[in-house]
Amino acid sequence: MTWSELTNGPRITKEQFQAQLAQYPKSGILIACAKLSVGFGYGPDACTVPLDHVVDLHIPIVFPRVLVPRVNRWVHDKGRLPFFNGQLRFLAAETVRLQPERPVPEIPENGPKNNQFGELMLKSGELLYKKHVIVENKLDGYANIAAEFLPSYEITSPTDPLFSFLRFYIWLTKIIPRIPANLVKFDLEAEFQKVFPFPIITYAEFIATFAMHALRERQNQTYDKPIDATLRKSWLKNTNIPEVTIDQMFETVSFSLEHMPNAKDTLGYGDFEFLKDRPYFLFNGEMYMLDYEFALGKLESAAIWRVLRSLPDNKKDPWLSFWGLVFEEYVTWMFETYASSTMHKLYPNPTYVNSTDQICDQIIICGYTAVLIEAKLATCTAADRYSGDYERVKGYLEEKLVKTKGVGQLLNAVRRFGDADVPEYLKGIKRIIPVIITRDDFGGCWCVNAYLNKRFV
Repeated sequence: MTWSELTNGPRITKEQFQAQLAQYPKSGILIACAKLSVGFGYGPDACTVPLDHVVDLHIPIVFPRVLVPRVNRWVHDKGRLPFFNGQLRFLAAETVRLQPERPVPEIPENGPKNNQFGELMLKSGELLYKKHVIVENKLDGYANIAAEFLPSYEITSPTDPLFSFLRFYIWLTKIIPRIPANLVKFDLEAEFQKVFPFPIITYAEFIATFAMHALRERQNQTYDKPIDATLRKSWLKNTNIPEVTIDQMFETVSFSLEHMPNAKDTLGYGDFEFLKDRPYFLFNGEMYMLDYEFALGKLESAAIWRVLRSLPDNKKDPWLSFWGLVFEEYVTWMFETYASSTMHKLYPNPTYVNSTDQICDQIIICGYTAVLIEAKLATCTAADRYSGDYERVKGYLEEKLVKTKGVGQLLNAVRRFGDADVPEYLKGIKRIIPVIITRDDFGGCWCVNAYLNKRFV
């Protein structure tokens, strides 16, 4: 559902939207976004759309009385969606980006009235849009659809955020300790504590605790009293954590009115990178979670990406290579742990006979079938993933998932199956299944699989 359709008016421009936001204090909008996120139940179980009864409850609250009957008709008769998680993300992001010449007084009570928020959310959803451009070349067309779809995929992710947190926690506690010492080129703890004032496991425990608070808020929401959505230091009063440590943790995950993120420039309509880096709004000593998914992703974003930004240029590529090794080992661990050892035989880091040349990252044999796996950390840069430019996305696909590694290495392995230096366990194989596993959601993006299949020639 869009505001222009609902009111039979023209589509709003981003400049008009920013001018409207400038009428309100930033704190009022950001706190309201945090409270609505709780009210709608966004986050747990990959919830990006509120339940029907929650929608019905909020319609008369966030829309003017005169529009409520029309909104209800659109929802119940036309099946249109009035609320989704991306609206609040965009609204919070545009509020942070806003740089009004004459800031209004920061008094939260002077923020938008309840019945004005429906308008702001519908306008936010309307601006999360890029007109589809038809590209004639089939391969370019796949890349174009991926370029257009990727930001939308991230706006309403289908993955439970808890899984991402648990995955990275497994990396820290299970995967890194099992990597041979001679392959580990970094002291992870030392590099982390150059940026953060506490051990990485302490940081992980904080993130988990904050997530528990947010989950309890959503589970205990009865809608018979105002939503609080506030994380206070007093919530940790029964722990033995020094207050100075709590203050330091609050500072690492949040931003305040006095220290706003440098987010004026945007890479595209789905660009929420600064909210991923600092997903909490700190106001009067209290934190408000702006996004549940981004908050649980802080463990990974802090350990990999914030540390990466602090490293000198000559250490950045080795740092990413280290995490690529961790991801490869994680994929091996998953198959060791969950695949049936009686039906499957796993060969990690397989090489050719009398050679150190690697065939691929893993091979799994099941009867006369061989599954050849390439595990790719290869995260697409924000500048590419939010550009909406198919040529940039195609460049990423070719560089990271096709040439040399990825498709290129798997294709080379298939072509060499008849060579004499192929390991004995690959002789007699009748079916080959090549697979690329990516760390981020790029590999699950619409048409990426079609693109890679097309290049597997």
